[in-house]
Formats: sequence, structure tokens, C-alpha cells
Amino acid sequence: MSEHDENDHDGVSEVPSRDRQPNEKPPERDRRESDGKEDEKKPEEKKNDEGEEKEKKKGSGKPSKKALIIGGIVVVLIAVGGLLYYLHARNYVSTDDAFVAGHVHEISSRVPGTVLSVLVDDNEAVHKGNTLLALDPREFDLSLEKARAQLAQSRAQAQQAQAQVTQQSASSAQASAQLEKAMTDFQRVTSLYQKDLKAVSKAEVDTNSAELKSAKAAFEASKANETSARAQREVAQAGVKNAEAAVHDAELQLTFTTINAPVDGFVAKKTVESGRRLQPGQALMAVVESDVWVVANLKETQMAEVKIGQAVTIDVDAVPDHEFKGRVDSFQQGTGAVFALLPPDNATGNFTKIVQRVPVKIVFEPDSIRGYGNRLVPGLSVAPTIDLRSR
Repeated sequence: MSEHDENDHDGVSEVPSRDRQPNEKPPERDRRESDGKEDEKKPEEKKNDEGEEKEKKKGSGKPSKKALIIGGIVVVLIAVGGLLYYLHARNYVSTDDAFVAGHVHEISSRVPGTVLSVLVDDNEAVHKGNTLLALDPREFDLSLEKARAQLAQSRAQAQQAQAQVTQQSASSAQASAQLEKAMTDFQRVTSLYQKDLKAVSKAEVDTNSAELKSAKAAFEASKANETSARAQREVAQAGVKNAEAAVHDAELQLTFTTINAPVDGFVAKKTVESGRRLQPGQALMAVVESDVWVVANLKETQMAEVKIGQAVTIDVDAVPDHEFKGRVDSFQQGTGAVFALLPPDNATGNFTKIVQRVPVKIVFEPDSIRGYGNRLVPGLSVAPTIDLRSR
């Protein structure tokens, strides 16, 4: 039974070996056959590829008729568009070197002092005469009282000088009367002495002569005193005027402690607060008027056909949804370089020509800015376009 089993086992083991050899050989034959077929197909595929490449080369070397037609149409459209743009653009002058301008009033203190209160804030609307801020007025009140006291003293001195003039005038009149009496007595005594020596003595004549000289001296002295008194009166009266001016100045200085708005507008650039010590001329804030216009810096080569009154369309960067209207108002009498801090001196060194720009003032049409007044402020960038066909 063991031998039989061994034979059976051997028989079973040999069968797979016989079956495995024919299964391994067919794939090798299939690969060889497929390689042979691929080798047979390659020359045909190569010929087809070479034909396609030749056709592509022929197509790329010579454009098709359809492409030529489309290209021609594009060229014609570009030429027509360029001609229309030129015909349109030659009637207009534009620049982006332009900005909104307006009246900006710098507010500063005219007297030194301490800020007592600030009554406005940034961007607040104010009217002419409205109080912006107030300084401490106590020291100015004191100065006014001193000035008034000095005025009263000057007036008293003037009255005293006037009394001196009156007194000296009376003394001069008295001296004049005494002089006349002395002269009359001297003439009478001299006449009697000459006619009858026994009527008057020589001593009496000499006495009257001395009295006459004394009266003349007294009269001259009184006249000098009167002149001096009148001069002192003039000085006193000048002192009164000086004191009155000091009072007016003190009153004016006191009014400067209240700073009011010079025009209607809006507060901007406020830098002052309560309690701050100020000096004359120190910038505190600005009041910007609502009246604005455009300053366009046009090249000198653009100015040939620009005339006053021509219509202008204005594009404001800050208001892109609205096109503003305006007109040319005036030209600045000089280029921007003329009014520069360091104007060019072309008479020295090598000269290089630079195209100059002329500031042109453009005003807005009232209907165009209605409802946009608060949005148009000085400094905004704009792009004006001038219609050269309008007059």
C-alpha cells in the first residue's frame, strides 16, 4: 500500500511538471509575434508622420486666405479708430496736473496770552464774527486801567500848564504896563529937565532912566516865562494825546483776547487747547471757505488755443460718480518757475530747455457743484478737459 501510494504520489507530481512547460513557452512566442507585427507597422506609421509634418510645414509657411481677410479687417479698424481718436482729441486739452484750490485763512493770536477757552472743533461750520477762542483778559484789563490813570494824570498836567500860561500872560501884561509907565515918566522928566534945569534934578532923571531899564527887563523876562509856559502846555497836551493813544491801544489789546472767525467757512487744522500759552503770530487753526476753484498747470505747448470762457469738464478723483462742469476764468501772469523759491537763471551755465507750465484758473459752474460743496475741498486731485471748440 505504501508503494502504491508512492507511485500515485509520483504520478500526481509529474503531471504539473508536464503541464507547466507548455504554459511558459507561449508568452515568449506571443511577444516575438507582436514584435514582428510592430516592426511591420513602423514603416507605415513613419510615412504617415512624415506626411503630416510636411503638411504642417506647408501650412505654416503660407497663411490662409481667411487669416489674411481677418488681419486686414483688424488693421482697417485700428486705423479708423486712430483717425477718429485724433480728430476728437485735437479739439480738447487735458492734464492731470491740476488740483482744487480755495481761500484758507490762517488764524493766529495778535497778542501774547493764555488760552482761556476754545469754542470750536475740527471741521465745524462757523460764520463771520463767531468766537473761535478766548484768552485770559485779566492782564489786559490791568493794562487798560493803568493807561486810563496815565491819561487822567496827563490831562491834569495839561490843565496845570494852561494855568501857568494864563498866569504868565497876566505877568507879561503887568510888565508891559509898568514898562509903558516907566517910559512915560522918563520922557516927562527928561523933557522938563531939558526945558528948565530947576524944574527937576539930574538925580531924578537918572532914577527914571533906571526904572525904565528895569521895566524893560521885567517885561522881557515875563515874555520869556510866558513862552516857556506855552511850550510846557504843548508838552502837556502832547502827553494827553499819548495817554489817549495808550488807552486806545490797551482797549484794542483787550479786544484781541477774543479771536473771531474772519469769514464763513469750516474749521480745519486746529492745534490749540485751553491753558496753552500763546505768542503773537502763532498758528492756531484755519478757516476754509466753501468757495473753491481748479488750478490746472497746462504745458506751454497746450496754451495756443486755450481761451477765457471755454467750457471745461472736470473729473474729481474724490467724486468719481459725477462729472463737474466749469469754464476757463483766467491765466496766471507768469509760469510756475517764475514764482519758485529759487527761480532758474538761464543766463549762466549750459542751457537745457524745459517745457514750462502755466497755471490756469478754472471756476465751477454753480449748478454743477450744487449738493457737492462739502466734498470739494482744497488740495483734491482733478483732471480737467478743456473744449477748444467752445468760446
